[in-house]
Amino acid sequence: MIRYGTVSSIFPEKGTIKVTFEDIDIPSVEIPVLQGRTEGTKHYSFPKIGEVGICVFPENTFNGFYLGSGYDEATPVPAGAGAGVEITVFNDGTIISYDENNSKLYINCKNQIEIVAQSIKIECPKTQITGDIDVNGSINIKGKLDASEDVTASGISLKSHSHNKVKAGGDKTGGPE
Repeated sequence: MIRYGTVSSIFPEKGTIKVTFEDIDIPSVEIPVLQGRTEGTKHYSFPKIGEVGICVFPENTFNGFYLGSGYDEATPVPAGAGAGVEITVFNDGTIISYDENNSKLYINCKNQIEIVAQSIKIECPKTQITGDIDVNGSINIKGKLDASEDVTASGISLKSHSHNKVKAGGDKTGGPE
């Protein structure tokens, strides 16, 4: 039997929910939420209370599955959606999308991205970052560094610093000030 149900209770730690059916107004037993992958690589996405979705129940049983919900006029498809595009839009407005047609990953995080790893390698012809960057650690550059404004180290400006103990000829100057 296939029925529409409204999510009435969630049990995210177990991967189950209860749904209420409009015509009988009683909740179902706990049923699993169908996920894309659960072995090895895992995908986890869970409905919210009040979300309406399709449930499947085998004949003569109350044990079934919540298959998920769909888009309609009240809940339109996310902007940028299309064939070969996977998009997740979170409640806070954060967007993660991948367009496999153009090999383009887009992340617009409204707060903070936290990555914990031994090492991260990003390979692309050009990386563009909009916003400030704080680094706690060393930076090694193999190549040139271009700065459109000034570079400072320990409060000393590369553009406007001066040297003390300047002498004519082959003598060396003192350190920058």
